[in-house]
Amino acid sequence: MLRLYHYWSSVCSQKVRMCLSEKGLDWESRHVDIFAFENYEPEYTRLNPKAVVPTLDHDGHVLIESNIILEYIEDLYPNQVPLRPADPFERAIMRLWIYNSEELAHWNVNVCSHNLRHAKRMDQRYTHEQQIAAAEKCPNPMIALRLKRRLAVGVSVEEENEAYEKLDYLLDQMEERLRQGPWIAGPLLTLADIAMAPMVNRIEVLARPEMIAPARRPKVANWWQRIQARPSYQMAFSFKNPDSKDPIKR
Repeated sequence: MLRLYHYWSSVCSQKVRMCLSEKGLDWESRHVDIFAFENYEPEYTRLNPKAVVPTLDHDGHVLIESNIILEYIEDLYPNQVPLRPADPFERAIMRLWIYNSEELAHWNVNVCSHNLRHAKRMDQRYTHEQQIAAAEKCPNPMIALRLKRRLAVGVSVEEENEAYEKLDYLLDQMEERLRQGPWIAGPLLTLADIAMAPMVNRIEVLARPEMIAPARRPKVANWWQRIQARPSYQMAFSFKNPDSKDPIKR
């Protein structure tokens, strides 16, 4: 039994759902509402001490960190739609882009998401004091301190511009990489494409969607069109916001 604890619009949850779907695997869904702070509750942090999503429970073997989970799923089912190249160089390129998806994409997408998405949603649901109290409950100091800092001073225009500059740098590399083949690591879709798909999806709904437009980056745009056509993408991104009052729908 594969049980996934996830949140509908979490980029890290989306990549794991897409991987599971590419493999054609059955799994049990446990939705964790991170905007209701369910990820800070002891019941969840016993599974995931970092208090983030996703978490995979495979018959009592619990794994955290989405990119680790991707490789674990591939290790479990290597012959069921292989998502890791056989060629050692292509495999290394795949791992480089999995790393890029975290180091360059994830945290900069997070910064760019704060003012446009995260802060608005939190302010609609909670007072400033309630948000401070929730941050105090978070057992992970990396997240708790960041939350408190953003509640105190927000994310500045300078920080946001810097994050977009870093994403531009990453997308330039991705455009160049895709000149060498249809997928990031070579001729076949791999975990690298799955790791990057939610990041590009998020960029498209942020303030600068032109970053992935055909006129700006035709190879990235073509890749993105093909990603969205895959049934695995459509399943992974089909989860709806359980909060009908929340303005964020994607």
